[in-house]
Amino acid sequence: MALDTEILSLCKSLKLSTIAEEFHTIATTAAKEEWQYTQFLQELLQQEHNNRMDRSKSTLTKLAGFPAIKTLKGFDYTFSVGVNRKQIEELSTLSFIKRNENIILLGQCGVGKTHLAIALAYRAV
Repeated sequence: MALDTEILSLCKSLKLSTIAEEFHTIATTAAKEEWQYTQFLQELLQQEHNNRMDRSKSTLTKLAGFPAIKTLKGFDYTFSVGVNRKQIEELSTLSFIKRNENIILLGQCGVGKTHLAIALAYRAV
């Protein structure tokens, strides 16, 4: 029991909240399945990493203030005449960000410019 208390104290000090919550469950699984120590450690660290990425994405999404969450999967290319699917797929790689380039979406009202802009911004988050 003292070991558990020490682990929880170290996790709190190092701000490893997910490991503090999950190490018993993962340790039990590791013992049952006879994992190597490195596999156990990798699973603990992966859980911590995934949780931090999820929290980061959630925070950035809130800060972005999107009016709604839109994705490229939800975009109807058949409805929007004149939208070049290949060009949108190229933009979805977000390589324009790395090149410090801007993009401009032009078109009539109701053709999906806002949907595409939000989807690309959400992908960037």
